[in-house]
This record gives sequence, structure tokens and C-alpha cells, in this order.
Amino acid sequence: MAGTGPLDLVRETERGFFALEWETGNISSSHRAVNKLCLGLLDQELIGGALVVPSDNLYPYLTDRVGNYRELRPYLLLWEQLPFKDGVLMLIAVEQDGLREGVPRLPKGTDGRALI
Repeated sequence: MAGTGPLDLVRETERGFFALEWETGNISSSHRAVNKLCLGLLDQELIGGALVVPSDNLYPYLTDRVGNYRELRPYLLLWEQLPFKDGVLMLIAVEQDGLREGVPRLPKGTDGRALI
């Protein structure tokens, strides 16, 4: 994709290219990822794109300020107003299967880096 820069995954479909970005960085990284998807849709290089982020329930167990659905939600109205000629932009929230009592948790960092 010429105008978007590198994307995590791009698949060619019978209708065109669909891109997927998944978030492991901070919230600024999430905005960059959505901006790349929006550019691809505006330039009609993509027929769709999705950003996968942690859900509200998963977020408390992750590094502070990791890209997440809760902080991106207020921008949905803005992204809905973009004049895409065709295509779809999605946010997909994922979370853990569950929690188990008695299993020690990994220590949570606040510096954006894993300490293990």
C-alpha cells in the first residue's frame, strides 16, 4: 500500500485489499494505525480495515496506556464522518477467556515495557 505505510496484515479478496492492524503499543500507536487504515480507504487502496485492541475488561491487566477500545471509542463519530466511497473500517475488541483464582498474576508495569 503506497499511501498507508506498512500494515500488520493485508489480504487480497475478490473485491480488493483488506488490512488488519493489531495493537501492542500505546494509545498513540492505535491512532496511527487507524489513520493508516483511513488513508487506505480514502485513497481506495483498501476495501476495508480493522484494528484489534484490548476490551475494557482486558485493559486493567495490561501495561498502562496500551491502545484500547475505551480510549478510541470517542473518535468513532469522527471516523464515521470520513467520506469513504466504499469500504468498511472496524474496531475489534478482544479479551481473555477468563480468570482463575490462585494463579499468580504477572506484575503490571507502568513504563510501557515488560519487565520479564
